[in-house]
Amino acid sequence: MKKILTLLFAGLFLFAAEYGKITGKVADSETGDALIGANVMVEGTELGSASDVAGEYVVLYVPAGTYAVVASYLGYDPYTFTNVVVNSDQTTILNFRLRPTVIQVEGVTSIAVREPIVISATQTGRSVTSQDINRLPVTTINQVISLQAGVVQSNLGTHLRGGRANEITYFVDGIVTKVPQTGGQSAQINPGAVEEVTVVSGGFDAEYGDALSGIINVVTREGGTKPSGSVSWLTDEMFVTDNMDGLNFGYNLYELSFGGPIPLSNRFRYFLSGELMMTKAYVDAYYKVPSPRMDYKGNARFSYLFPNAKGKVTLSGFNSREQWVQWGNAAGNGVSLKYFAAVPMVRQKNWIGSSTFNYMITAQTLTSLKIGMTHFDQVFGNRDYAYEDTTDRQWFQDFRIKGEHLIQYLDNISDNPDLSPRNIIIDSLQNYHEEFTDRDVQALRNNPYGVEALFYTYGDYRVWRYTTNNDIQARFDLTHSIGKLHEFKTGLDYTQYDMFYADNTLPWVNNPFWDYYNRQPFKLAGFLQDKMDFEGLIARLGLRIDYFDPKAMTYTNPGDFLDSNTTQATSSYKISPRVGFSLPVTERMKFRFNYGHYFQLPALDDMYGITDTSVVRVALTRGNTIIGNILIKPQKTVQYEFGLENQFTNDIIFGFTTYFKDIYDLSQTREVPALPTPYFQMFNVDYGNIKGFEFRLDKLMSSMWSVGITYTLQFAKGTAAYAGEWYDDHYYYQIEPPVIDYWLDFDERNTLNANLDLDLPKDFAFIPLQNVSSSFVFSYHSGQPYTPKNLKGEKLGDDNSARKPSFWNVDFNASKGIALGPVNLRINALIQNLFNTKQVLAVYETSGDPVNHGDPEPQLDAFTVLTLSSTRYSPQGDYNHDGVMSRVEEKEAYMAALKDFYDNPRNYYGPFKVQLGAGISF
Repeated sequence: MKKILTLLFAGLFLFAAEYGKITGKVADSETGDALIGANVMVEGTELGSASDVAGEYVVLYVPAGTYAVVASYLGYDPYTFTNVVVNSDQTTILNFRLRPTVIQVEGVTSIAVREPIVISATQTGRSVTSQDINRLPVTTINQVISLQAGVVQSNLGTHLRGGRANEITYFVDGIVTKVPQTGGQSAQINPGAVEEVTVVSGGFDAEYGDALSGIINVVTREGGTKPSGSVSWLTDEMFVTDNMDGLNFGYNLYELSFGGPIPLSNRFRYFLSGELMMTKAYVDAYYKVPSPRMDYKGNARFSYLFPNAKGKVTLSGFNSREQWVQWGNAAGNGVSLKYFAAVPMVRQKNWIGSSTFNYMITAQTLTSLKIGMTHFDQVFGNRDYAYEDTTDRQWFQDFRIKGEHLIQYLDNISDNPDLSPRNIIIDSLQNYHEEFTDRDVQALRNNPYGVEALFYTYGDYRVWRYTTNNDIQARFDLTHSIGKLHEFKTGLDYTQYDMFYADNTLPWVNNPFWDYYNRQPFKLAGFLQDKMDFEGLIARLGLRIDYFDPKAMTYTNPGDFLDSNTTQATSSYKISPRVGFSLPVTERMKFRFNYGHYFQLPALDDMYGITDTSVVRVALTRGNTIIGNILIKPQKTVQYEFGLENQFTNDIIFGFTTYFKDIYDLSQTREVPALPTPYFQMFNVDYGNIKGFEFRLDKLMSSMWSVGITYTLQFAKGTAAYAGEWYDDHYYYQIEPPVIDYWLDFDERNTLNANLDLDLPKDFAFIPLQNVSSSFVFSYHSGQPYTPKNLKGEKLGDDNSARKPSFWNVDFNASKGIALGPVNLRINALIQNLFNTKQVLAVYETSGDPVNHGDPEPQLDAFTVLTLSSTRYSPQGDYNHDGVMSRVEEKEAYMAALKDFYDNPRNYYGPFKVQLGAGISF
């Protein structure tokens, strides 16, 4: 506790890398002569600069956001640009042309056109602002991310430029939000709290590490100079009639936010945001399936601005709880759990705490320190309905997992020497109210067809799992600018993990598959980079070094039960060079190139899973066991990228990027010969090769409409799509490791995203459409690959040699604003899958069809006559109710059940959905 309080106090001097800069020239509008000493100020802040002898100015360290910027000069009319967007780590260019004053006027105001081509950017990145998010037909930040070039969704997760789902690193206000055990995303910030989300898919600077595919940086909103707020509600529960029941998913989304200056001081500012989402059917499937979910999220940010723009202190906090119940194919076997009452639940909680301080030592030098803490915990298993029914549980409270009370023992196991992990995870769990019973595929209860061996109908799901991580992150940065030419930056990063994992996948047996570990590794990194802005060349040169200490030990020879020698994990370090160039040809055209080495730790469960000496020898007695490898190395990507961007007119921008990357030392399982039983272990043996082409064409908002088109052509090959793929192939199909690389499961060859936005003004001629904005988002996805197999599981061709069907989709959002005195009323409609197209996510490898498995129809003589005395008799299958199930009736019931079993709605993305909403803002 003392350590945490010390870090919180130190965190008052912390800064998040969320600023950019504004630069340009101030000149006489008639003669073009430079105006020396003109003042350029960012309204609402104390940031500003004066033009030099060439009329040039630079405003450094501007927090990401949208501003008004004014230039003034004695004897000239002041000029103001509004809606100036400043992106983190980028340069915004504003050129002022001031008119000599003849008659006293108030000045000139103009809406700034957001620079479509960022000359200073050497990498591929797209920033989406809060205004963009409000217009798009989305309700989550992850939906915004999925619309960006190079992003592919599969049943494995989100992939960026052909990488695995855990190769992306997520930042929130400079804090890494990632589950180290799995490499997955931990915090999903509510959109109402987001000022900007940036997706960088290639060429990210040396200050960013531990990522192979790219980084996603979320900057949260900050209070402005005036009080503001909003409240909104989005729902589909207005569709309650019988013929509209398919449109009612029980969906409700409540959002609210408030911000502004704290009374008595404009230097103190705050922003508060929260959302509550509830639905009865969250699973994305072809039709509505029962899968309740209830999430809440809240974000707070408080800041204090020092006089004379010398610095800023910020305190930020985020808290979320997400919980849902699975459905259908959670067992990974068709929809075998379709009529199973005890489908598993997931509950995960996440919080982030950070405080920031940055201070400008001089006008050119910024020093900063960053401290942040994150927490993530997740439980997975059977929901304890019996307990919830016997308590006065409120609708907003947590779902409860069976064996919930055992978690507190695990959290405090070091305080109780009488308890061991085995006592809790195996013995106590098995005896918990004697509730854990094996799933029954024979019982006919809850089965509408009266046939056996297809559906699980009784018992408990087989997994009980508890995962948690608490980490402390610290960073010191020093940035120094030399005029407009150089911006040096150096820094140190430190992260201390405290990871815990407990798992039992057969809680009703004495010797289950189980695992337990508690590890406290740490990593340290340092970087040095220089951003050079010359007249005809912008260069970013960087070098990063990463150090990781696993802090672990295990048996030297796990499979030799007579060998008690142990091995200590070794630390590792990696050096990553980064080079990027931007060559402006004209003010509207540039070439860019970047090259870099990128390293990332594997999912740490690949390192620590079943390596604790209290677990590994017991686990190996079961066979088919995968153990981690504490000697596994970081994974590596080498990437080249070349791009061209050109602004044809004031409204139309074109760009393309081509990239090539090799990925080495990816984690994968291999069999280890041992006596008495061989086992499986993780090694750095997988490889990937990705190359692609991205095309972009934008028509900026003008004449009340805009269009954006992105197209990605990508070739993603490798030796495996995820870390446990070879084990699955070996266990289920006895397939050996591939000798050559093949198209990866998420190799989506062609992806096209396009949006059409309409923004009608308040004085539009047709009065009902005044102040209406809308957005259509069209997407096309070519089919991802699969391996054709016969009914015996034998491959009928090369790995992933066949393709799933392609599909397309259109989402739509429209809103209308109505001014009511000091507040604005807004009503909106959000439609997903506007044309109700069938969008295939998965197919059966035996047929290539999402519904038909290809099983042959059994012969009639394969069935027997069942009388009332038979334990297999079922009234559901006795269609004429004569007390006898004939062969014809039994076959008919079996065929109906077989069709239902393979008719998996999760093989498709969701159908047509409509949600209506309203809100007020001020």
